[in-house]
Amino acid sequence: MRKTYKFIKVIGTGHFGTVRTAHQKDDATAIVSVKSILKEAIKKDIAHLEEELFIMRSLDHPNIIKFHESFIDHRYVHIVMEYCKGGELFDKIVENEHFNEKYAAELMRQMLSAISHLHELGIVHRDLKPENFLMTDKSANSEVKMIDFGLSKRYASQDKLTTVVGTPYYVAPEVLKGGYGQECDIWSLGVILFVFLCGYPPFEGDSNTAIFKNILGQNLKFDDKEWKNISKEAKDLISKMLDRNTETRLKAS
Repeated sequence: MRKTYKFIKVIGTGHFGTVRTAHQKDDATAIVSVKSILKEAIKKDIAHLEEELFIMRSLDHPNIIKFHESFIDHRYVHIVMEYCKGGELFDKIVENEHFNEKYAAELMRQMLSAISHLHELGIVHRDLKPENFLMTDKSANSEVKMIDFGLSKRYASQDKLTTVVGTPYYVAPEVLKGGYGQECDIWSLGVILFVFLCGYPPFEGDSNTAIFKNILGQNLKFDDKEWKNISKEAKDLISKMLDRNTETRLKAS
């Protein structure tokens, strides 16, 4: 790793390691992002990491982070990826509070295009949330890139997945019930679109238990005050993405 790249600075830390920027030793302008995962921390989950790397290698889409290569040394597994200097989509939402419809529509078009690519390859992401999309740069019309395939899984469409994974506000009802497929990603994107337009998620609660209860049973509501200037087409789209019936929920395509 260190023969090829020179580390610049830490841009993120997590339970399993760090994310740093780096550049190629023979080209200081070729900036990349390097996720360094402590081998000791994942020795029981090595199959998960192998799955994540396999999935990243198989993806090729302008709105999905590009995988370059990986290295293993005595302490770490290093995953070298495209560097996005615009930061997390989550931070952009916090900064703006919410987006106008035109901008929300453009971001959602890119996100749906990316998830459509995954679904065509028989892959389900399972953890779509604003923190798992990066802005390519700081410009007003920056594109988004999907990241973090740690919970992603390859599966045959006739199979049902049963492991309850994801992030409370964004998790689909069928995931909580323990039998689901790639439709769960559309639900998560529906939640994100709702957040884009009003600044808060559709199903809230004071605890995870309360959030899950509302995801499973609370009616979808568009508060008159926050939604009065939002088009009926946008509300209709969100309603069809947040359809609890997976048979009639919209597909990515």
